[in-house]
Amino acid sequence: MRINHPDGSVESFTYNALGQVLSHTDGKGQITRLSRNARGLPTRREDAKGKAVAYQYDKAIRLTALVNENNATYNFVYDNADRLIEEKRIDNLTRRFSYN
Repeated sequence: MRINHPDGSVESFTYNALGQVLSHTDGKGQITRLSRNARGLPTRREDAKGKAVAYQYDKAIRLTALVNENNATYNFVYDNADRLIEEKRIDNLTRRFSYN
């Protein structure tokens, strides 16, 4: 798919057979690529500058971690009801969530 913007720039996307985005080219020609697993979940995102993020999931297919090109990790923890209860950021700050 191509989008022609009023300023003359063009943005484009490529898709897999399931209609999921595999790449995005912005108006400056910079490409961001997504890799996906057999379930169609993103497993890796890489931008035009080579900065990458790997996506990790648990057996319940919940996102558990994002790992950047420096191996720094952003973690997610869930309760038994599949609700997000904790985010641990790359800078080691932790946010906890509770539900009524």
